[in-house]
Amino acid sequence: MSVSKFFLWFGMMFPLMFSPGPANVTLAAMGGRFGFRKSLPFIAGVNLIVLLHALLIGFGALQFLEAYPALFALIQPAGALYLVYLAFRFLKSSKIGANGNTGLPRFWDGFMLGLLNAKVVTLTMVMFSQVLDNESGKLLQVVTFSIGLALLTTGATLTWAAGGAWLTRKLASPKVLKLQGYVFGSMLLGVAVWMLI
Repeated sequence: MSVSKFFLWFGMMFPLMFSPGPANVTLAAMGGRFGFRKSLPFIAGVNLIVLLHALLIGFGALQFLEAYPALFALIQPAGALYLVYLAFRFLKSSKIGANGNTGLPRFWDGFMLGLLNAKVVTLTMVMFSQVLDNESGKLLQVVTFSIGLALLTTGATLTWAAGGAWLTRKLASPKVLKLQGYVFGSMLLGVAVWMLI
């Protein structure tokens, strides 16, 4: 990969992966509600599916999705419904004590959110349409950009979770934690509605 190709990729993908979206907003909420460490299984699930999406899209799933656009059209509403489910888990978790485990983030929840995250699927398609070079070996390019994307999204999700955890430590009290559950749950509902519009 040339230096100019790397800067094209990084300049395009860094702001997109660090911007607020379903996974990042959810991770800020998870980090804030449960702490950074307890959010790690969820983060692992989100980022594993990013890597799998990138590899599949890079190696030809894009042609499959183009051939069956109705399938892709189902991903966004399914993702929005899954965010509604996570939002209600947050709202439910705000009703228990500050140290309760209701709604604790799990690997599977992160995996499902990533699987149904139309933003990542779309951005991965855009990424490959801009950076793949037909003159070079496709295998190395797809693997390199897929791993790079997974590392970038891992950095983004870790940052958002750490930010949510830091904010909670600064404002920690049972009342604030309860309010935070309502605020973050409402934010997730808002993102779900935005995805459906």
